[in-house]
Amino acid sequence: MKRFILAGLTAGILGMWIPSHAVESAKVIAATCFGCHGPNGKTVNKNGYSIVGKPAAVIEKTLLQYKEDKLKGTIMNRLAKGYTDEEIKKVAEYLATLK
Repeated sequence: MKRFILAGLTAGILGMWIPSHAVESAKVIAATCFGCHGPNGKTVNKNGYSIVGKPAAVIEKTLLQYKEDKLKGTIMNRLAKGYTDEEIKKVAEYLATLK
């Protein structure tokens, strides 16, 4: 019985830790986006592309297309290949929350 309780508590603690870790990880990944896409994803360059306010599904799909070389970019293909599909999903979800 004690083993079941301990297992349940461990799973609960890990369950609380993983999502917050994923959010922190997404923030770190998103910081790489801001170099080109502007502070918090809002471009300040007339030739830039703002990613702020885009739906998570659109961001995720676009990043996956870059990763799979279905879209061509100057650096986006190389950047996207550096992340797992799960990391791309999390960063897309985070970016979608920015206003």
